[in-house]
Amino acid sequence: MNEPTLARLQQLMTVREEAEGLLGHGETRGFVPAADWLDGGSYLTLVLDVPAVEAGSLELEEDGDRLTVAGMRASLPPGAGRLLLSERRAGAFSRTLVFPESVVPGSGEASLEAGVLRVRFAKVHPTIDAAYHELDTAGAEPGGQQQGEQQ
Repeated sequence: MNEPTLARLQQLMTVREEAEGLLGHGETRGFVPAADWLDGGSYLTLVLDVPAVEAGSLELEEDGDRLTVAGMRASLPPGAGRLLLSERRAGAFSRTLVFPESVVPGSGEASLEAGVLRVRFAKVHPTIDAAYHELDTAGAEPGGQQQGEQQ
């Protein structure tokens, strides 16, 4: 290959590496933790998969109708051995989620267990679980009493 072609290929490789870094595919690649929102009636719970993330590296920040969760997942510890294949993403991460319903500001309570972060928030407007039941009016007497009922 001639020199201009090699220079262009090097430039393209540099751009690719920068793009992979932004997308989380580089040597110190980050990851995007999977999230679920659960409705518990009077509260919302965020469930976020953060395996191998230390609790001390996690940061949560509420901003209006958004919650940002950030942290760091370490790569292999020093002395773990020579890396032959790497599929586990490591590095810093940040994920901003929109609350699916209004929550009471500052009401979040977090716990981390087995690589799963759970953050529970009090809802501004609790969900009312009211079932609709039709009244059985068959056999009702005038005055609203059922047959056989005593006053």
